[in-house]
Amino acid sequence: MKSIFLFLLLFCFNSLTIGQGNVDGFFKPKGELDVALSSSFGNSTRYFTGNNLISYDRNQLILSAYANYGLSNRFNLIISLPVINFNFQDAAVFAKLKLVQKNISKGEISLFPSVGITFPTHKYETESGQSIGQRATILQPKLIAQYKSNKGWFLQGQMGYNYSFFPVPSSIAASCKIGYIYKQWYLDLWYDYQYGIGGRDYASGLGGPLNSFRDLGVSYNRIGGVVYKNIGDKWGLFLNGSLIYNGRNISELIVFGAGVVFKFKKGLPK
Repeated sequence: MKSIFLFLLLFCFNSLTIGQGNVDGFFKPKGELDVALSSSFGNSTRYFTGNNLISYDRNQLILSAYANYGLSNRFNLIISLPVINFNFQDAAVFAKLKLVQKNISKGEISLFPSVGITFPTHKYETESGQSIGQRATILQPKLIAQYKSNKGWFLQGQMGYNYSFFPVPSSIAASCKIGYIYKQWYLDLWYDYQYGIGGRDYASGLGGPLNSFRDLGVSYNRIGGVVYKNIGDKWGLFLNGSLIYNGRNISELIVFGAGVVFKFKKGLPK
């Protein structure tokens, strides 16, 4: 079961098109490094404007690299970088610190803060229907709480604020997750919410003309899940998927993906 716990962060990436986020409720031990590589395919046929749903056909190939390192048993560093349609998107760097961990009769409760930053790796195109993002630099403080049962199931919730530098609007984020761990298997289901604060709406005409897609306020409701299988002590495989089913200035998007996790200790394979 320990090997499964070490995996739990590795199916999540920072792009909206991929997963639930970079930060989860499990910590890696000191000196251990996990690296995940994944490939996903996203398809959308409709787009949520400020008040309407319009036709919009687009396919996306998403490749991603993710690393999680235990600086100590209570302090982890996380780095990720997605590539969308063969263009590098926004890199992410996060840190999290376990402040509270309390064992109770039937499980464990933990509470911890996290802070991170996402930033564009280059000046990619933002003003077309095939753009891969808003080229935003975002500070992301979060607070995460988790209950882990001795029987293998867990519940997790988190709240955060995404402070975006001008001109991209900021947002409020929240999520919840339920999961289960059994021997070498892991599975979860999650819900993810973002509320864009202010900003313009595509094709609404409100507030004057839209000068840039970077001015759009982005909100969404998204559900997803993952199934992981540990293969020995050195690696594992996973499948994941997600669906954006409602939102503002975002595609109605379905994504399916697969990936591999490699586990290292002090820079060498376990």
